[in-house]
Amino acid sequence: MRRQTVKGQAGFTLIELLAVMAILGVLAALVAGTVVGLGNRSQSVRLDGDQTSISKAVNAFALEAFPEKFPIVAIGGGVTGNIAGIHEINFKTGLPQDPNKVFVPDFLSSLPDSSALVSWRMDTNSGNVFFAQDGSALIKPSNNRLDISVHPTTGSSSPSATSDYLLELSMAKDEAAPEIVKISIPAGYTLAGALASAGTLVGKLQVTLDTDNNVDPGQTIRFGGVVLTTSDPDQWVLVVDYNNYDSTGSATLSGGFRVKPANEATRVHTIDVVRPSSDSGGTLTLTIARGTDKEANKATEKWDMTLVGLATEKTQSYTVPSNSTSSEGGGVDANVSEANGFVPTGTNVTSTSSITIIANPGKSAVFRWSAQEHSTIAPVVGDTLFFVVLPGSQGVLIK
Repeated sequence: MRRQTVKGQAGFTLIELLAVMAILGVLAALVAGTVVGLGNRSQSVRLDGDQTSISKAVNAFALEAFPEKFPIVAIGGGVTGNIAGIHEINFKTGLPQDPNKVFVPDFLSSLPDSSALVSWRMDTNSGNVFFAQDGSALIKPSNNRLDISVHPTTGSSSPSATSDYLLELSMAKDEAAPEIVKISIPAGYTLAGALASAGTLVGKLQVTLDTDNNVDPGQTIRFGGVVLTTSDPDQWVLVVDYNNYDSTGSATLSGGFRVKPANEATRVHTIDVVRPSSDSGGTLTLTIARGTDKEANKATEKWDMTLVGLATEKTQSYTVPSNSTSSEGGGVDANVSEANGFVPTGTNVTSTSSITIIANPGKSAVFRWSAQEHSTIAPVVGDTLFFVVLPGSQGVLIK
């Protein structure tokens, strides 16, 4: 038999070795992306696929179980902060009539890789399967909605160059509350105000708590706040004193009825500003100071935030509290009533000049705004936050 030799065979060149290392690096990044890249589009698709598979398997399990049973983790007594009917899914649950037939692998072929990063849950009242941050409260996921519209100036039937914009955020009771809301502004808009003095009012918030609130049940509660510029041109703040409210009923602050604890009723929410240009979009990122709030909304809420197209700069600015949470009474001076809502009084604040805050694009078209939300139970992996799209009417017609 003839013997083969490798004596004259050449090894890898340096360029070939570098090419192999580059390919291995790309493959490693792809593998890592399936584990930690939870916030990107591919992982959203993966989670959506797992959600569909788990939902089908849960339904099949419940149909075969006798008596009917869901593959969920039972909640022991003494657990607080959870909503009735919300449970984690137990992938090891066996059928009542045949414990050897287990949810995984008999109904769901294998444990999804995503279960190492998120907690898979079920609302037994609705049958909805969803994912959340592991260890977070067992509450309903957020189903918030954000509508965006332009408001023509008084006496006009169409938007002007500097019309106001209304952002309407609707939230339901017992659902996960928002922590971060990121609003994308289309290219072509002008978002000015960078040179305005700190403390200039550039927007206003009106909040309504529906009759399912726990402050004055059966009545509606109204309060609000103001959007102010800061010394940082790329950051605004939304200052709200939650305990400066009006009720359609008899609840009063003097009677001990408070929306937030007295020592943290004034909140300073931040708005990070990335300004759009003629060929690239911008963003407004609202980060909510939650203090000691629980994860779930305590009432059906409506936040109406108006961003002014034209602001009036002040000779004496409104004061912004130095901490994200502080005692009640720390917001701006305002009157709050059922008829007019939240109206800043601007005591000792004198107008000087008008400055443009929002300017519409200079062409006729429908401009598509959009929004995303990170809720109180949304997954966080390392430094990566998971966002979901906020639905709503977000197309603005400019004529």
